[in-house]
Formats: sequence, C-alpha cells, structure tokens
Amino acid sequence: MKKLLKVLLPVLIDFGIFWMVVKYNMPDHPMKLIEIGNGNLYSLMAYFHLFWPLLLVVGILTQYLIIVPLWDSKGAHSLKARVIIGICIAFICIAFAGSISYIIWDPTQGRKPLLSFWWYLSEIQLIYWVITFVILYLLGKPRIIKAIQQDKEMESSV
Repeated sequence: MKKLLKVLLPVLIDFGIFWMVVKYNMPDHPMKLIEIGNGNLYSLMAYFHLFWPLLLVVGILTQYLIIVPLWDSKGAHSLKARVIIGICIAFICIAFAGSISYIIWDPTQGRKPLLSFWWYLSEIQLIYWVITFVILYLLGKPRIIKAIQQDKEMESSV
C-alpha cells in the first residue's frame, strides 16, 4: 500500500496543481492545438491540456519504474545520496528541456524564444520534482520516527 502511495500520490498532486493552473487560465486564453510550439507559457499549457492523459501515464510509469526504486534503494537512504539523485535528475531534465526547445525553435526568431522555452520547461520540471521529492520524504518520515522511537525504547529497556 505504501509503494502505491509513493507512486500515485506525488504524480496526482503534481498533475492536480498543473491542471488547476491550466484550468484557471483557460477563460483568459483558450487552449488550442495551434498554440503548441509557439515557445511561450500558453503553448505549454495547451500541450498539457490536450495531452494530459498521456503525460499522466508517463508520470506514473516514471515514478513506478525509476523514481520509487531509486528512492527506496539501500544506497539512497542518506541525505547526500538523495541530493545526488535529485541533481542527476535535474541535469537530465535540463538536457531534455534544451533538446525539446531546440527541436521546436525557429532560428529566424533569434535565440530569445529558445532560451525562454528552455527556461519554461526547466522551471516546470523543477517544480514537479521538488513536489515529488518532498512528498516522498514526507511519506518516509513516519518510518524514521518509528525507528528513532524503537531505538529509544530499546535504550530505556536496557
């Protein structure tokens, strides 16, 4: 049950936040397929609005196949290891954000749209992963507290 929470809860909370941002911006700026690829925040929101089921499946699979096993591995129980995992994921996300930005970038518009779109994608990923890791930390926190309490009980019984 706890692994199911680690897989679903972070993804659903992240997607809930993104859904609310998109939902409350729709009256001001309708989401259309033609908006995707303009290199601005509304193009990302249109992409999320139109492809959220696919993105949700990818998020759940990523969480289940990569993130939770990394988080639960014996070598990743120290804070240092988890920070290193977070930094590696950040570099991978920044590289993918740059690649996607470059693919949809129109060189005739200059570099500003490329850097702007790269920043938007990186920013969204940063928010996503910070929320995910905070939730995973909070889900694991009772285990740490129980271990400390058990140590104290063992010390007091001796």
